[in-house]
Order: sequence, then C-alpha cells, then structure tokens
Amino acid sequence: RLDELKERIDRQIFSSVRSVPLYQRMLRIAAAVLLPLFMVATICLYHENTVLATKDFVASTGKGEQVTISLPDGTQVTLNAESRLSYNLSNYNSDARRVTFDGEGYFHVAKNAASPFSIEAKGLVVSVLGTTFNLRARSSDPAAELSLEEGSVRFLSLKTGQNVILSPNQKAILDQSKGILVVEESRHVTDASAWRRGELVFRNVPFEEVLEEISKAYRMPVIMESRDKALQDDLFTGVLSRTNINEVLEVIERSYHLETILKDGQIRLVDAR
Repeated sequence: RLDELKERIDRQIFSSVRSVPLYQRMLRIAAAVLLPLFMVATICLYHENTVLATKDFVASTGKGEQVTISLPDGTQVTLNAESRLSYNLSNYNSDARRVTFDGEGYFHVAKNAASPFSIEAKGLVVSVLGTTFNLRARSSDPAAELSLEEGSVRFLSLKTGQNVILSPNQKAILDQSKGILVVEESRHVTDASAWRRGELVFRNVPFEEVLEEISKAYRMPVIMESRDKALQDDLFTGVLSRTNINEVLEVIERSYHLETILKDGQIRLVDAR
C-alpha cells in the first residue's frame, strides 16, 4: 500500500510538469540574444536621424562644371561653375524655404504662397514666391546681379537695408562695398543666363573685357600682343561659344584681322602677317 500511495503521489506531481518543446527553447534563446541587438540598432538609428536633421544639404560645382538640382519643393536650380548652394535638411519646405548661395545660378522657383523662398548670399537676401531669374552673387566679386525673367522678387541689401521689388525684364545690381542697389531695365534679360546655353553674349562690350570673359570661360590667359592698342577699346557685339575655343578664335581672327596662337595653355593674339 505504501508503494501504491507513493506511486500515485509521484504521478500527480510529475504530470503537472510539462516538457518544453525544443523549438520553444530555441525561440527563447534567440529572443534573449536579439532583443539587446535590436535595442542597440534602434538607438543608433535614432542618433543617425538626429544628426542628419541638423546637417545641411550642399551642392557645389568646380571649375568648368555645371549641374542642375531639384530641391524638395520642386524648385529647379542650375549652378554655374564654382558655385555652392546649401539648405538645412530639417526645416526646408516648412514655413519657409531658405537656401544659402555663393556663385552664379539660374533659379526656377516653385510657387508656394504658404512657404516663401529666400536666398541668402553675401550682403543680400532675395525673397520670392515663384519666379525665374539668374543670380550672380560671388563672395569674391565687387558686385552682385539679379536678372529677372518671370514673376516678381524682392532684393534686399543687408548693408544699407535698401530693398527693391523687381518686375520681369529688370535687373538689380548691388555694390557690395557700399551696399547700394541700382535697378535697370533690360530688353535682353536672358543674356545673363546665356551660360546655360553654352554661350557668351556681348552687346557693345570693350574688346578688352571680351578677352577677360574668354579667359575666365576657358580658364587660360589671353595675351594681346598686337601693336594696335586701340583694339582693346573697340566695342564688340556678338555671341561666342563657351565650349569650342577654336570657334571663338576664328571669330576673333575674322573680326579683328589678328592671328591667334593657342599653345602651352595660353592664347596669344598677334598682328596677322
């Protein structure tokens, strides 16, 4: 009887202890290992997103480069050579659309009345809602210039507080040293953005200045060796290529009866034999 009683008690005790299947034990072990890894990954991702939110998006071009970028709101910007545009990733396209700029760019700003678009550059702020214009505002240049094709913009001089509202076919010129703004009417306002078409456009420009622009465009010195010094003051009107130096030199030779010599990374202009 004692043996039967013991056996009955043992059956009651051990029948309540259920065996745990192998796959359940493996799941518990995996959970114990993966949960800390998941928590670490979550913390790292949060930190990365926090850091990213405080950074700026930057687009820049080197010598001879051009690039077109699309901003988050649909605004299109074409940057000319040696230009830089940036904006904060965390707050762009919220209550306001702010970018900082140095160089030359062609802006086609998407319309959004609830979120004004503004450009901050050396000595100036440009404010718009939706418009198309060319802005040259290099920190190394003595003057900044905005040529308006469509829409309306407000141009503010930070140095003097002077501001003007431009209409199409007008351009604003800012004297960086004095902070003075001048507005001019322009029948050929698209000349300012001719660089986008691979062109250099000149209208009654002294030949000496034409040579300076050629030198900048092709990044090589242009040396005038002609004995006719009056050529430098001659007014030139025409369109030259920004991409084909041979075409440019041919136009100069025909227009001024000069011989052009392209050698050793420089251009020499001598009297034709």
